[in-house]
Amino acid sequence: MLFVDLEDFTALAESLDPEDVRNLQARYFEAARSVIAHYGGTLEKFIGDAVMAVWGAPAAHEDDGERAVRAALELVAAVGRLQGAAPGRRLSARAAVGTGEVAVTLGVEGQGMVAGDLVNTAARLQGVAPSSGVLVDETTRRVVGDAVRFVPAGPVTLKGKSRPVTTWRAVGAVGGPKGRAAGHAGPFVGRQGELVELIELYERTVSVRRSRIVSVIGIAGIGKSRLVWEFERRLEAAPVPPALHVGRAPSYGEGITFAPLAEMVRRLARIVEGTESEVARRQLATTLVELVSDDAERQWMEPRLATLLDPGSHVAFERDELFAAWRRFFERASEWTPALLIFEDLQWADPALLDFIDHLATWSRAYPILIVTLARPELLDARPTWGAGHHSFTAIQLEPLPNDAMAELLLSLAPDLSPGAVHRIVERAGGVPLYAVEVLRMLMDRGEGRSRGLGVGPLEPLDALDQMQIPETLRSLVSARIDALPAPERSMLLSASVLGSRFHPGALVAISRLEATEASDRIGALIGREFVTLDDEPGSPGRGQLSFVQEVVHDVAYSTVSLRHRRSLHRAAADYLDALGDEELVEAVADHLLAAHDAAPDHADAPAVARRAVGALRQTAARAMTLRVPAQALTHLSRAIDLVDDEPTRAVLWHEAAIAARAAPRFDLAEAFLRRLIDWQSANGQHGEAARAKAQLASLLLATERH
Repeated sequence: MLFVDLEDFTALAESLDPEDVRNLQARYFEAARSVIAHYGGTLEKFIGDAVMAVWGAPAAHEDDGERAVRAALELVAAVGRLQGAAPGRRLSARAAVGTGEVAVTLGVEGQGMVAGDLVNTAARLQGVAPSSGVLVDETTRRVVGDAVRFVPAGPVTLKGKSRPVTTWRAVGAVGGPKGRAAGHAGPFVGRQGELVELIELYERTVSVRRSRIVSVIGIAGIGKSRLVWEFERRLEAAPVPPALHVGRAPSYGEGITFAPLAEMVRRLARIVEGTESEVARRQLATTLVELVSDDAERQWMEPRLATLLDPGSHVAFERDELFAAWRRFFERASEWTPALLIFEDLQWADPALLDFIDHLATWSRAYPILIVTLARPELLDARPTWGAGHHSFTAIQLEPLPNDAMAELLLSLAPDLSPGAVHRIVERAGGVPLYAVEVLRMLMDRGEGRSRGLGVGPLEPLDALDQMQIPETLRSLVSARIDALPAPERSMLLSASVLGSRFHPGALVAISRLEATEASDRIGALIGREFVTLDDEPGSPGRGQLSFVQEVVHDVAYSTVSLRHRRSLHRAAADYLDALGDEELVEAVADHLLAAHDAAPDHADAPAVARRAVGALRQTAARAMTLRVPAQALTHLSRAIDLVDDEPTRAVLWHEAAIAARAAPRFDLAEAFLRRLIDWQSANGQHGEAARAKAQLASLLLATERH
């Protein structure tokens, strides 16, 4: 969440003509709209001379924090350039960015889209930001990472916060959006086969001097960047190392259609980012002299290549001309040294860029050019025929890492991690290495683990792992992946999250209220996108059930469901399970009813839901007693006691809980329940019942002494 406010605007407005004030505000608001839109944010509202904007709603992106901070830096700088609007007066602004959870209401009018503590915190953080500066909280700094330079600004005390808030000042962005990274910080594990395949494909490209295209597909965090980084390192020692050309498809911004190609051309021509256009043009001309011997060809290529450095000039040429010139540039470069072209994040690519890559792969057959594209599965939604028809196309699908490789990764980073903690983290990560590393990093950041390169401290108890919050970086990644789903599939995934990490397809069909065929299609799409998986192993006790591929995806999806919708879905799930008439499902029915009540305890039918939950909990407790697990029965009855709103029912539950507690054995709880029961019975004239309860208490106290 971003707040920006003009400094001393009230005093400035008093000294200006009202018309000048209006013009100044109009220019300021237009600058704010433009910058916020450029970085994919949502303008929440103008409050006087303050601007409020949000990222992550209505749709999340994995780099929302970075976008917000970049927007803040750019907007503060833009205000400084509005000098002409107030002659002789210095204009400046201060900004703040906060990160956290808020309640989001879409499609509202006359009220804010977001609400929650974060709104107040970010606004107050902006109030203590330095002049012409951008202040962020610790969470934002952690989410943004190295994409922005930060300097410590110390703790600040904000109104309404019980503890000081750690703050950082954003100094400036580092390069373009989403700079290259090697992936996680651990060793390279579990992908040796894919690495060998890439190396062999490169060697074949060089030996036969024929181009090839390799498409590496995998979900976010699965290891695409790390695989290619290791590939680049190995090729540095190859007998014929390639000339490396790397470009990333950005997810936002202007003039981004061919940004990866522009990045490659700048690198090959040794043009530094930010170089003046005339200097860049001369450097490009020098590079072409080195690569292209034919004067006519060089003169034809130069203006068409220059359009990559000045995207606005594309309209001067037909697309076929541009594609041909760009292709020849890489062909001529490969005549000197084999070329390795790596296109990253191709799921965000404009269709025109995909068309050029197709063009390059089709027409550059007689040149030693290896094209490697990295993308998430969404690429295949935009281009289902990706790779079809190419003479030498290889698809590499990165599957989740096996558990032993995940364990090796964790133990290399945290040698003292207990076997139980390793198992729990591996289980939560579901074969995605980045997920495991981010969970481990959170432990280290909290000073609760000793590791190599991540931090120092004693290891956290295993039960704390189950209660640990999802790291912000990981939440952003998963939220963006969920929000990228088509609306029907996203709705189905959120419904599925209410059923738990593992569930039967019939339950999902029932609560989705869809026709079986349509529901089946959506489930199939979620399986294909690797959100859920179907247990189809013969002999498996869970055969036919669905489960979330990663536990963290389930947790983030469930947290995305609004409380109102959550209540409705939990009630629907309870109705479905109840109708099956299976006594083994009574506990699940109780859990859903409790969740429905907790989601909306003030709803008109909350008392009815509570009474129904109490009945299910009593059945579950009775079954637990039959199975001789009184501790479970005690847990269920304690939950029921917290729900009842009438004394007679509570008295019955005290008696049942006392019996379960004595069997547990939890004599202290049994005594407490009996004493409450006796007091209530005595106060309500039930003297006979109270006498029997006293006898039970005496027996309990005698047993306690013997115990």
